[in-house]
Amino acid sequence: MHDTLSYVLGDSSDPVLMDLVLDRVEPMQGEQHVLVVMQDPCGHGLVASLTALDRARGYLREALAASLHRRRVPQLSFTVLPAGGAP
Repeated sequence: MHDTLSYVLGDSSDPVLMDLVLDRVEPMQGEQHVLVVMQDPCGHGLVASLTALDRARGYLREALAASLHRRRVPQLSFTVLPAGGAP
């Protein structure tokens, strides 16, 4: 899941998404929900980063569905660490 999300985000045409770095993917409620933790090394800010991720949510889930061999693709929640990586 980590590799797929990293690739899709890096291949995005959205400049904010291209600058974000995937830190980790953490399960939240079993395999039904995951938290995607991003780093914002370029300092786009929390609002701009979360807005871009929210716009891409469906596309990211489609990419996961294509790479995972599961009947259900997990729901994605996002959090963004500021430049410097500390919460």
